[in-house]
Amino acid sequence: MIAEPVIEALIAETVHGFNENDECFSKNRNVFSARIQSYILETNKFLEAAIIGEIGNNTFDHNFIFQQNLPWGVYCNLSYKEKYIALVDYGMGVRQSLVSVLPSIGSDVEAVETAFTKRISGRSPEQRGNGLKFVAESIRENNWHLYFQSGSGSCSIDKHEIKFFEKTPSITGCLAILDFNQE
Repeated sequence: MIAEPVIEALIAETVHGFNENDECFSKNRNVFSARIQSYILETNKFLEAAIIGEIGNNTFDHNFIFQQNLPWGVYCNLSYKEKYIALVDYGMGVRQSLVSVLPSIGSDVEAVETAFTKRISGRSPEQRGNGLKFVAESIRENNWHLYFQSGSGSCSIDKHEIKFFEKTPSITGCLAILDFNQE
């Protein structure tokens, strides 16, 4: 399980804002892909890399609008707090991405739940939308842990369950913390 102080620390850093010149910040898909390839070469962890890639690539696949004065791209720290993998972007977030396809989405929590449990895409009419379902299934099957937040909508996934809930403060974009250590 990802400890609450770790989650709180990443949320605080996200709200404060990452510097786009930070070595962990990938300003475009090519830089992010190179970091994932380096991770694979260093660790030989292909499934973990696919999960990191799925979450991080959503930054480039779904964000056509980024918040003014915040960096464009994805922060990807492969050794956050020496144990975790942290991903953060300042894009439009899950709700904004899905509301064009499902205008009835009424909250950030509902949007995050939809993203992780239903086959729906913010890139309609394209037949996509399985990426975060793949992430959730892989996390559960391997007894790993994920904390994900977009706006105030959050989820926590482990071997036993997927929990969806509201978390404050609300963040711009999305953040994820992955723990690939089995307990």
